[in-house]
Amino acid sequence: MCNVLFVCPDNAVLGPMAEACLNRAARGEMRAFSAAAHPASRLNPSVERLLRGRGHATALLQPKSWEIFALPHAPVPDLLIGLGLRLPLIEPGWSGHPERRHWRFASADRAPSPAEIPALYQAVKLAVSEFLREENGPPLRRAS
Repeated sequence: MCNVLFVCPDNAVLGPMAEACLNRAARGEMRAFSAAAHPASRLNPSVERLLRGRGHATALLQPKSWEIFALPHAPVPDLLIGLGLRLPLIEPGWSGHPERRHWRFASADRAPSPAEIPALYQAVKLAVSEFLREENGPPLRRAS
């Protein structure tokens, strides 16, 4: 099983959306997580409402620091996907060497308005679908 870690600026909007979408679409073939260098104190309420309304479980979608993925008992990321205009410059010392990708979302570096959330969700859902259809596919290494 491949572990995918989505990293976004505050882990309150894009990361949780991508985590929820990939976990549903991958049907157990991959595990998605999300985190941030500087996580927000809570999930964006508009994101939580939208995800719940679309049938996604939201109980585990709380903003968290990417530092937890450097702990010995944490899932080891096989693939790191940065969400936003820029990739992080400094990363924790994760075990292994995750493959890195970058998905650009222009609004990732600012808090979106509630009216923008549905369009962001559709963009994230489309990016996840395209990722799963890629010709070469995602990495298929076994997670620890």
